[in-house]
Amino acid sequence: MSFGKIFIAAVRFALLVISVIGIFYLIREWRRKPFKKRLLAIAEKVMQANLKFEQLTDFGLYFSYRDEQLFLEAYRETRRVINSKFERLGLPADYESSLRAFCNNFDSLAGIRAAYNDEFVVREAEKFAGFFSNLESYPLSADQVEAIIRDEDNNLVIAGAGTGKTTTISGKVAYLLEKKLAMPEELLVISFTKNAVQEMYDRCARFCQHIPEAKDLEVRTFNSFGYLVSRTCSKNEILLAFDGSDDAAKAFIQKQFDQLFIQDADFQRKAMNYLAFFNRPSRNEFDFKTKNDFLTYEKSFKNVTLDGVQVNSKEEVEIGNFFCLFNVNYEYQRHFPLKEEDRNASYGVYQPDFYLKDYQIWHEHFGIDREGNVPNWFNTRPPFPTARDYYQAGMAWKEGIHAKYETRLIKTYSFENREGNLISNLKNKLISEGVTLRQRTPEEMLELIKKSEQYQDCMNLVYTFLGLMKSNGKTPDDLLPAKDDKRYKVFLDVFKLLYRQYDQHLKSIPAVDFNDMINHAAQHFRNGQFKKPYKYVLVDEFQDMSLGRYQLLQAIRQQNPAVKLYVVGDDWQSIFRFTGSDISIITKFKQHFGFTSQSTILKTYRFHDHILQASSGFVQKNPSQIQKQLTAQQTAPEGILSFEFIETAPGNGGRTQIQQAKCRQLIAVLEQISALQAEAMVFLIGRYKFNQPEDLNAIRRQYPQLKIYFFTAHGVKGMTCDYAVLLDIDSGILGFPSEIADDPLLSYLLNEGEAFENAEERRVFYVAITRARYKNYLLYNPNQPSKFLTELKAATNLISAEVAKTCPECQAFLIRRTGLFGEFYGCINYPRCQGKIAISRPTVIIQDQKL
Repeated sequence: MSFGKIFIAAVRFALLVISVIGIFYLIREWRRKPFKKRLLAIAEKVMQANLKFEQLTDFGLYFSYRDEQLFLEAYRETRRVINSKFERLGLPADYESSLRAFCNNFDSLAGIRAAYNDEFVVREAEKFAGFFSNLESYPLSADQVEAIIRDEDNNLVIAGAGTGKTTTISGKVAYLLEKKLAMPEELLVISFTKNAVQEMYDRCARFCQHIPEAKDLEVRTFNSFGYLVSRTCSKNEILLAFDGSDDAAKAFIQKQFDQLFIQDADFQRKAMNYLAFFNRPSRNEFDFKTKNDFLTYEKSFKNVTLDGVQVNSKEEVEIGNFFCLFNVNYEYQRHFPLKEEDRNASYGVYQPDFYLKDYQIWHEHFGIDREGNVPNWFNTRPPFPTARDYYQAGMAWKEGIHAKYETRLIKTYSFENREGNLISNLKNKLISEGVTLRQRTPEEMLELIKKSEQYQDCMNLVYTFLGLMKSNGKTPDDLLPAKDDKRYKVFLDVFKLLYRQYDQHLKSIPAVDFNDMINHAAQHFRNGQFKKPYKYVLVDEFQDMSLGRYQLLQAIRQQNPAVKLYVVGDDWQSIFRFTGSDISIITKFKQHFGFTSQSTILKTYRFHDHILQASSGFVQKNPSQIQKQLTAQQTAPEGILSFEFIETAPGNGGRTQIQQAKCRQLIAVLEQISALQAEAMVFLIGRYKFNQPEDLNAIRRQYPQLKIYFFTAHGVKGMTCDYAVLLDIDSGILGFPSEIADDPLLSYLLNEGEAFENAEERRVFYVAITRARYKNYLLYNPNQPSKFLTELKAATNLISAEVAKTCPECQAFLIRRTGLFGEFYGCINYPRCQGKIAISRPTVIIQDQKL
């Protein structure tokens, strides 16, 4: 090809390329024009967004999550219009800069807001340093200041015992009014008790004394607020059921129970079924790992039959109750006389479980499953290789004895109880042996019931269950029995009839109880009958929230989504489940309320580091509690937990002897306290009111300089003393822990049941041991020590390093005892466990103090 042709081809190709580029450029410009036009059309919106952003981040106010979401929602369409190529459109330089700033702010708003708020807290703390320093006689801590300044839509402040919760929430009120973020009438401050409300109002008034309008601040209990809303919205007068008295309400339920039991055969049958056979939770012996675990659990229950006979297990209680109800005259563990050649050292004295005196029938209840196995923690003895072999040999020996002596023997088994036919099988066996079963009259049964501990336990459980149900906004029709929980079904049979009487009584007056008021108040907010322009709702002691109170807060926010929620609480001190408190509302706060700013106040001013370490470790054994590391302002020169056991007569002594021994030990403790601080404030703390010393007034007269007060563990919450004496830290149904308070039936009414054993009681005990500034004295009966006490001893290193040398029978701890032949170390599970070690041998010694 000639050069000319090549040149022409090249020119043509170049022209083609230029034409294509030109066309592409024209198309691009044609396409850019509408995009550019759209960008110019949103210029005002972009400028508005940038101005709004500057206002949100000018360090005048906290930048809340709601503000962020409103910003994103307002400018989401604006951001959608802008793509990454706007810088190629030839827009004015200042507008390009505005677009760039807008996009960067919009795309990174969450991170920008978080960094801004951290810086805001620092600046605000400096700006209001004088204000925060002068609220109290001492400056607020950095944690308190930060918790006050953070102003999210939902603010959760987790504060430990003695860290200044009331000061923090009062400081928040003062800060809001000082900064003019709200007027007093736009604040609703709520706590849970009248005393707490009065203290909160007084503290707020003192903090805001330079603000005249602060006197109009609304500080209420949830109950009084619900009452206010209900009275405001009701055309008729609102009467408070039982004048708000729990004791009066319980007395009414008790009266209805008694009447129904005599007059209603169906109720009588259901109530008797529950009280005799289902009054305590079932626990499979095969589920325990050690004998000590089983005995520790069993010590939480007294295992007493309706006719007052102390037996060894729940299954034996049921058998004894059946004998009692059907007038079968029996004796528990009567000695079976053996000839000398039949006595067997491997089994000791033979005492069958029951003896039916009128029929000369012996009854053995064997603890085996259907395959003949025994729990793994059962002991064995040579020459038997396993516990199963030892137990089976014992069964065979007992059966052989009855065969040789030609005595009548009835046998029952643990597996029958687990299969739900223990009592029906026993009934058939008795009838086949010619035993006459004559059921007691309703009057006879009621008399027996009212003398038993089961009666009052049942009344308390019914009232607690009723309060929980109503606080959750439910009715009995909403409660469906679980297929695998027969006890729950039996309880509901009794509860529903009692609730019907309670509900009809309220309607006949008409009257409402406090749970009704809370539920009605929430409804009045939802339907717009009650309107109040609250900007902030502040709640103290938030760990005590119930589902009904939670729904009231949600109803307030539903009416005004902009209202901010500020709550202070300590999940470790959530101890009012019997009034409807649901701990999951604080432990899962974000799930309930949405985006949350969570702050912590972890420095306690109340007590020393020793009790802090022991109490924190104790309460956090429950993994469901919010884990936190408290610190103490003070250090203790010595341990401030003193374990004081009362010295009783052999075999425990009677009630009078025990009370006298407790009084002697209490006086010995008060002698110590008066020597340490002549005018100290001393709290005597019991799990229940009946733990109060019978001669308290005489004791007060003996120590007039000491300020001595008695409180229950619930009543003492929020209070502080110099020294605390915890009374009767023993095992038992009404011991500490109380098995009534943690009844699994209550879990059916909680938003989320607590699987950890004695979870609520662990928190109650934590409250009790965190009241004293200087020292706690724990009084207990060494024959039935609380498992909490034993655990606390181990945690505070009061058990020696040779902890492996424990009871040879059940691996529990040993304590010094005195017998007929002098001192020895005996098992704390006595008399259920007879393990002991001679005093001369090396052993584990618990360093108790005693008279």
